[in-house]
Amino acid sequence: MFKKILVAIDGSEMSHDVFKTAIDIAKADKANLVLLHVLSFEEQNSLSIPMPTGLEYFQAADSDMLKLYREQWQTYEQQSLNLLRSLADRSTVEGITTEFHQIAGGPGRKICEFALSEDIDLIVMGHRGISALNEFLLGSISNYVLHHAPCSVLMNK
Repeated sequence: MFKKILVAIDGSEMSHDVFKTAIDIAKADKANLVLLHVLSFEEQNSLSIPMPTGLEYFQAADSDMLKLYREQWQTYEQQSLNLLRSLADRSTVEGITTEFHQIAGGPGRKICEFALSEDIDLIVMGHRGISALNEFLLGSISNYVLHHAPCSVLMNK
């Protein structure tokens, strides 16, 4: 039924459950997996230093704070790539053809754009289970993908 399954990975514990679900579907359908991580400021615990905005940006541009921010961003990128490699290795051992990608931007939009450009049949992702009020106030990546994806979406709780 599915030939190409996109697995949205964010490094959370839920990502491991999402990955396992995608493995099971890929085995059953003899599908390929495409693992995707979107580098995002919104990802929980990604960086501990807030990026300056407005006038304070110019004061921080030459500061140690900006240097530290860049170092933390590079660490975040590398840790995420290591996770993707590890998961790709696990699925390859299971006999599933797997590739992985890491891109930067707004996660919901980037997941949908990537799915469209790569001719994805199914997106498998988790969702935080936030309340309707919090979702309204904060937005929801999974809600965005559910309503904008160019293919089927499986939300794993």
